[in-house]
Amino acid sequence: MFYFVPSWYGRQRQWYDNTPWWFRVNNRMTFDDSVNQVKMFLEAKEEIGVMILNYQPQLRYFLHNQGIFGVYYWSFFDDIQNITRFYTKIIHFKDLNWPKGSEFFYSPFAVVVRLKGKIYAVVNFAENGNIHSISFQKNEKITKDYIFDDRGFLSSILYYDIDEQALYQDYLNTNGVWQVREFLKKENDSSPLLMVNDFADKTFSKKYYNSWKELIEERLTVFRKNHIKNTDIFVVASHEQHNQLISTIFKDYRTIYSFFGNRFNLQDFKTNQLTINEASFVVADTERNERLLKELFEKLGLKSIPIMRLSPFDSRLRLGHSQTVKEQIIYFFIDNIERDELYSVITIILELMSLRKDTELRIVTFRQDMQLDLLKTWIIELIKTFHFEELFFKHVSEGENELEDEQEIELSRIVMECFTNENQIIECLDTARLVIDLGLEPDLYTQIASISAGIPQINRVSSDYVEHQKNGLVISEISDLSAAIDFYFDGLSNWNEALIYTVQKMSNYTSVKILEQWKQMLENRNR
Repeated sequence: MFYFVPSWYGRQRQWYDNTPWWFRVNNRMTFDDSVNQVKMFLEAKEEIGVMILNYQPQLRYFLHNQGIFGVYYWSFFDDIQNITRFYTKIIHFKDLNWPKGSEFFYSPFAVVVRLKGKIYAVVNFAENGNIHSISFQKNEKITKDYIFDDRGFLSSILYYDIDEQALYQDYLNTNGVWQVREFLKKENDSSPLLMVNDFADKTFSKKYYNSWKELIEERLTVFRKNHIKNTDIFVVASHEQHNQLISTIFKDYRTIYSFFGNRFNLQDFKTNQLTINEASFVVADTERNERLLKELFEKLGLKSIPIMRLSPFDSRLRLGHSQTVKEQIIYFFIDNIERDELYSVITIILELMSLRKDTELRIVTFRQDMQLDLLKTWIIELIKTFHFEELFFKHVSEGENELEDEQEIELSRIVMECFTNENQIIECLDTARLVIDLGLEPDLYTQIASISAGIPQINRVSSDYVEHQKNGLVISEISDLSAAIDFYFDGLSNWNEALIYTVQKMSNYTSVKILEQWKQMLENRNR
């Protein structure tokens, strides 16, 4: 069995939940190696489990949102709270035991409960509409928060002092009896962080613990003794918060560490953060991370640990339909190039589009902070400079060909998109004829998704995913871009050849193929 240890941690309290209220959900593009690895292993019908080490009362909705709901998991907090329920019971906030005379007022963000003319509580909701938490007040000051589990019960209570500073938090069983208390306002450095209820359901080795890590180690050891088999394998999302824990508790088991993106800083790290001496092998998502790991391992004397570069994303045959669309659509990913280069590329593409009336441009970003309005303003000024108004403006006024308010100008054949989920990417690629990504480190998901859609790509650097004049072009200079676009837009011959090669290449990145490489590496280590 494969056990995945993800790094779904928040930025504040180390082992705490990071689920926001519904109106604070930041819809932004996020990729996670553990989520995609779990999907691939499920697709290959492998027996897997997920080990959740932090407090996540809204876990079921998170798993549903990631497309892995129903996967087997072991939760540390479920363990210490003695929660075994898997079914869900819907709670309506009005069904709770409110004082007589309570009145409910609905705001756009929450439900305010008033009692005798004063605010008594505020009911907050999660993104899926379930109760997230209820904040109780007295004399206009918060006294406690009820934190709810998405399975339909009160999970914990967070208490505040008279200054509204967090005092302590009780983690409850499904009967509402606290099992473990976390002190958030310690009297001194020697005071314990955690206290176990004398009447707790589970048997713990101590009444007081100085850290969550200490208690996690204890419960992981119990879990290992009761559930883990010698043949089980651990796939760990490398993270300084849990690497040492996992390497200590499961040192006698085969372990794979996954290095993804910039989650683990390989250029500025402390030696004790790595702690992967006993790893069977490590997986790097990009050529850059592979290179940094090799340099790091050589420095630390860990040359015996194999490093394998594997995509955390699998390809799935979903060929696009750009052949059925008369427009030739360019998908241009802009998150990984400098502004000056971005302007140069757009200038080249607009000049080409002025000659190719059937060409359209989709400018794509995954970044919420990308100032697309400023980019649009710059493009409008560029169009005016070239006197291309009739080609790219939907509404052009008479005379000076200018509108009084530039914000009213609608661009024709140019669309700017800020994508927040994978489905939006896939939908846009469905009609795209060509993908352009000129970053020095091309976006990995875009590359795999383009392969799945059978679309040629233009990059500036070589990679495993794009082979020059096979399923794309690698150009050394931005000035070569116009000729590269012509290569695929002048007739369908070159484009069809790229499609055929891409379909063949797709087989290298299926979930089954990637899993075969994992297993082969494990077998090599066992010899």
